[in-house]
Amino acid sequence: MTTTDEEHNAASAAEIVVELVGASGTEIGILDESGFVALSTADKHLARAIAVRLVELAEKLPEPPRILRRASDIDDQLRGLEP
Repeated sequence: MTTTDEEHNAASAAEIVVELVGASGTEIGILDESGFVALSTADKHLARAIAVRLVELAEKLPEPPRILRRASDIDDQLRGLEP
């Protein structure tokens, strides 16, 4: 089963932004590339402000390149032209 870009991104985000439950209660953590907590907060308002800021910054990113796909009948036509 293949996954869509959205499903892949959601799974990746779930690995990066995690719920931390410990003796001090529940926090939200953002993990770095090595899996260590780069940022954590138990403040709901700060967590929401971080999310808003991420959305603002994401809007500034360029669109990813799209793979152009052609209809399968075109491949059949092209094969028919091969010598």
